[in-house]
Amino acid sequence: MTGDRDPSSGLQNIKLIATDLDGTLLDSFGHVSDINLQAIKNANNAGILTIASTARSIRSTQAISLKSGLGPLAICQNGAAVYDVKTKELLYHQPIELINAISIISKLKTEMPGIIFAIEKLDNFISEKGFFPTPLPGLTADPIDEILNEISEPVTKIICRHPTIPHRELKDRAYQQCHNLADITSAGADWVDFQATGISKATGLAFATKLLDIASDEVAAIGDNSNDVPMLEWVTVSAVPSNANAEAKLRANWIVPSNLDNGVAVFIEKIIDSNRNNR
Repeated sequence: MTGDRDPSSGLQNIKLIATDLDGTLLDSFGHVSDINLQAIKNANNAGILTIASTARSIRSTQAISLKSGLGPLAICQNGAAVYDVKTKELLYHQPIELINAISIISKLKTEMPGIIFAIEKLDNFISEKGFFPTPLPGLTADPIDEILNEISEPVTKIICRHPTIPHRELKDRAYQQCHNLADITSAGADWVDFQATGISKATGLAFATKLLDIASDEVAAIGDNSNDVPMLEWVTVSAVPSNANAEAKLRANWIVPSNLDNGVAVFIEKIIDSNRNNR
């Protein structure tokens, strides 16, 4: 492991590890490797909880959590929802207000013709035609022509992309037009995310740890993208895989191997070893 700061003194106190999914725990095919699965099992056996903290919906996060031994809670949709993956109980939900959601989409459609939107509600993902370059059977409903026709209540998350405007410009222009309506971040190089003002993976993690009676200085986190930054800054011990973007790397204590080389397992085992050696 390498990094600008040495957080070794905090490793021995960790009781919970929050891990991002895409680009971090998951490989390029959306799978959790056997090595990462074993590391999660080892953490559980050592009394250290490992939970998902992701931009993904409740449905897909729950499925991955149950298969991987993550839990008992999950932070979903960039912190807008906290869910008990075993009891299937929604513990927290903070969506974007209806008027703000409509304003965001309307403003950006006017500002950047050709922009394509998707929205997430608690139980489904709805996208306009062309949002995904190739269809994703089983993940989303059939694409629609106009997303505004689907908005009649607060929206958990809004996502947009543009076929010709570069990601950095898209994010900057979205911020200029809508920063007073929602918080703006990114979970990948192709789209921009919106969630309710003040909501992030950090706020979701703070809520989850309070429920679990775990102090903030007993929490570690790992993630690879801009939407992980608030979480990486909130915890005592943080890591990014080597494939992380520059913004996330600047905020982390440690850089571990990439998501394709089981970086999460390396991070988890380091924490387990530190806990073991401190006994």
